[in-house]
Amino acid sequence: MPSGDLRNSLAGEVPSVRWVELCAGSASLTLHLLGARRSLLPYQGSKWRFRKALEPLLGLAEPLTEVVLTDPGPWGAVLPVVIEAGARASLIEQLEGLAQRDPREVYEGLHRQPVAHDAVAFAAEYLFLQRLAFSGKAVGVVNGCWSSPGFNTSSAYGLAGTERFGRVNPMVPSLIRVLRSYELRPVLLGGGQQPAGPPAGPVEVPTVVYLDPPYVGSTRYPNGDLPRDRVVELARGWHRAGARVLISEGEAVPELLAEGWTAHCLTPGRGDASPFRGKQAEWVTRSP
Repeated sequence: MPSGDLRNSLAGEVPSVRWVELCAGSASLTLHLLGARRSLLPYQGSKWRFRKALEPLLGLAEPLTEVVLTDPGPWGAVLPVVIEAGARASLIEQLEGLAQRDPREVYEGLHRQPVAHDAVAFAAEYLFLQRLAFSGKAVGVVNGCWSSPGFNTSSAYGLAGTERFGRVNPMVPSLIRVLRSYELRPVLLGGGQQPAGPPAGPVEVPTVVYLDPPYVGSTRYPNGDLPRDRVVELARGWHRAGARVLISEGEAVPELLAEGWTAHCLTPGRGDASPFRGKQAEWVTRSP
């Protein structure tokens, strides 16, 4: 599996704002801050629909010049390929090759098979499987092999329109169009495929840290978990280091509210028992 270490251009430029997203997942909020106008793909826990509500809470007075993204799952290796312009062009080329083949054939050739070691090929395989996964459920890696939650036939082949519903187009070509539309702001890029970690020491530039951990009681991710006590420990550590810290969860984090942090409700949720986050309440707990 690719290491997922993230490095980019702008060498020698001193960052004015460092953005750190731990548990990055599909990094929808980061992509929005870098200029993306379309969501990359559906993904469990994606913050794309909350991006405009989240942005005023971040306190970012200037455009980002340094971004640090970490995730223990495949996204940690895929995100640099999506964000860096040259790698993204190669990614599009590989996805176009996959899109010319029968989707079921490609799926069968990837699911439960060893992952690619080349970073771009790894990203193309992952995004193909993830775009065709049911309800945006997470694709993972188990024992070095791809593990998909299932093959969504309508996403793979599309559906003809009816009197009640419009036509559904195949989703891999749609993914390619989204990637082609990206004109992302160049930034210094760091992090990689690794668990959320504490700061190495006091922050040296203005730093905003965003934690979007697996929600308590929500659908589990196949690669990596982060219990509440660890979330609180990380949040406190980054705050003591001098960063502004925000945590997304399905509830306010009481341990931090007792220490003067504030809570903001983005949506009260949809009032049912589904474990998917899209139907749960959305809260942000923010450091003083």
